[in-house]
Amino acid sequence: MGTSHIDLEYLERFCKGDRDRMAKYIGMYVQGAPDLFARLQALQSAGDADGLAVAAHSLRPQVNYMGAQRLFDLLASIEQQARADGAAACAEQVNEALALNEKVMAELRAQPGHP
Repeated sequence: MGTSHIDLEYLERFCKGDRDRMAKYIGMYVQGAPDLFARLQALQSAGDADGLAVAAHSLRPQVNYMGAQRLFDLLASIEQQARADGAAACAEQVNEALALNEKVMAELRAQPGHP
């Protein structure tokens, strides 16, 4: 098995070990993340640096709950680069974030209690 892209230890502590509650949060992420990441891509494509920075910032807490540290760090970098250099400068990082989120989502879907 390859490197894991998630670490649910934080979520487990946040939910005080309640597996049903954890499953609820994971389900909310799996359901909502595709639209949120599609928005990130759309803002980058539209050249909306401010919107891109805000969207990347807004995704970070949700990604943090899932223990996706690499994706969290990448979103922080996108936020900073969008503010400093504009949306066009973030194209490669946004594409990397989309691909990485797909890996995160696959691992989350493989968690017990998820289809």
